[in-house]
Amino acid sequence: MLDHDLKKPLKDCLTPIDFFVRGDLTIKENLRFLQGRHLEHKIIYFYVVDENHKLLGIVPTRKMLLCKPDTLIETIMDQNVIRANIDQTVLEAIEMMEKKRLLAIPVVDEDGRLLGAIDVQTYLEDSFNAADTQHRIDVFQMIGLTLEEGKKISVKQGYRLRMPWIFCNMIGGLLCAIISRYNEVVLSKVLILAFFIPLVLTLSESISMQSMTQSLQTVKNSKTSFKYLYLRAIKEWKIVFLIALSSGLTIGSASLLWGDGIKPSFVIGFGILISVMLSSIFGTLIPILLHSKKLDPKVASGPVVLTLADVLTTFLYLSLASWWLL
Repeated sequence: MLDHDLKKPLKDCLTPIDFFVRGDLTIKENLRFLQGRHLEHKIIYFYVVDENHKLLGIVPTRKMLLCKPDTLIETIMDQNVIRANIDQTVLEAIEMMEKKRLLAIPVVDEDGRLLGAIDVQTYLEDSFNAADTQHRIDVFQMIGLTLEEGKKISVKQGYRLRMPWIFCNMIGGLLCAIISRYNEVVLSKVLILAFFIPLVLTLSESISMQSMTQSLQTVKNSKTSFKYLYLRAIKEWKIVFLIALSSGLTIGSASLLWGDGIKPSFVIGFGILISVMLSSIFGTLIPILLHSKKLDPKVASGPVVLTLADVLTTFLYLSLASWWLL
């Protein structure tokens, strides 16, 4: 839980930084300077400043220890530093940390001078080991939940945020109803098909959400290559094919117990195989597409994938039945 008011300005909540180094000095010179200071914080990286205390970059502790003593700091520092401005709020800074998975963010003034830092651990009740990857994931999940609680949205805002996705699901349901109405002849003649519609839809929805979850995990890393995405997608579709084949054979065989013959059972089994595979393909590709368009795949993927899974499954299942049985 956060102990501080998230709307406070950063200037009221800064942690002083006593582990900064000069970019125009060597590692040996900077270490000699640091040895004379009393450092109270865990040091994951050092902040690099110039003579005017402007933030220039950061140097991981590991580099400081492993590089040659006569190496200039400015030659090994990382200049791409995520930083917060003193005019921002605590909430905005922690959102940046949560998004970028950072343990701390330096805070600078309007001239870029280093004033202090905002540390994740300051805003959590329990301490944690920065080297424990799973614990870090849990920490950022905790921050995400707390941030959501801290955003006091009104009833109207909540309605506007959530209703579009519910509307998306309603459109999908209406389209499924239209497809069923168009294929009412085959449903009336082969009643067993109607019995299995909920099961076929459930299988497609479940697989589509599983594939979507796998895809979301893959696109979380913005540096993921196309080749890696392709290989992960192919692996997912191979797994789903085995699941779809097993499901189709199992349910198709079970439907024989209704005594309507081999043809309806074939439609049910083959319909499950095709619809589950297509649902998996859409579940995998939609998060990747949204990610490529710089949209948040976590927000929009679920409703879109489920709607497509329902509509495609209903269309394929009943179209196959009409073609094969009428």
